[in-house]
Amino acid sequence: MKSTQPDYGAAGRLGLGTPQGNPTVEAEFRRLMPIDVEYYTVRLTSQSDDPHTRLLEYIQHLPEFVARYAKLRLDGFMFACTGSSYLLTGDVGRRYADSAAEILGAPVILAADAIAHWLERNAAASIVLLSPYPDWLNKPAVNYWTQRGYEVRACAQVDIGSSDTYGIYEQQTGDALSAAAKLLDTPADAFVITGTGMPGLPLIKRLRAEGRHVVSSNVALANAGLELLGVEPVAESDWHVPD
Repeated sequence: MKSTQPDYGAAGRLGLGTPQGNPTVEAEFRRLMPIDVEYYTVRLTSQSDDPHTRLLEYIQHLPEFVARYAKLRLDGFMFACTGSSYLLTGDVGRRYADSAAEILGAPVILAADAIAHWLERNAAASIVLLSPYPDWLNKPAVNYWTQRGYEVRACAQVDIGSSDTYGIYEQQTGDALSAAAKLLDTPADAFVITGTGMPGLPLIKRLRAEGRHVVSSNVALANAGLELLGVEPVAESDWHVPD
């Protein structure tokens, strides 16, 4: 008799869409996913040299990207690009996600929605944003969370030295920590590290050790994917990142 349980991914199989040049998503998901959950990556691609256009194309072409899984049966798909949602209005992003879900035959979770879900579950109404975005994307990010009903009490920008979001991929925890340090005394329900390209797990551990309630795009998205499967998240002590 043929076994119906896969050798790999017995607890579930998830798709993962990551921007084409992003070096962080897969590295962090390796640490955030339990051994019995498998994730299968598709790179979100764009030929444009303009970062604004790239971010839009990542989500506009999402139905085409998930079609690349062909007959691979997945339990869900995680869209690991927060910035795309910040550039859209209303439910436009959700419509792209729903179109992709219909093709895939499984739910599609957007990173921004995963953050909102985490904030709701943790009863967080006021937030501090830690952003690696240049001004043209940072302002829409603040507006996005305000329009979703959250009070953005402060926003710290990590200087990436460029107006192109590719500059985010060169940042490390130390760069983000110096920006976050300026806002540690800001009273807020939660700190949100927005964006999937800048390493966030070591920073989260440091901020949580100081008593801050904090989440990142990647952590929120991984948790949402695991919740879909009914699987508990990996404990912070097992993330295997520098202290």
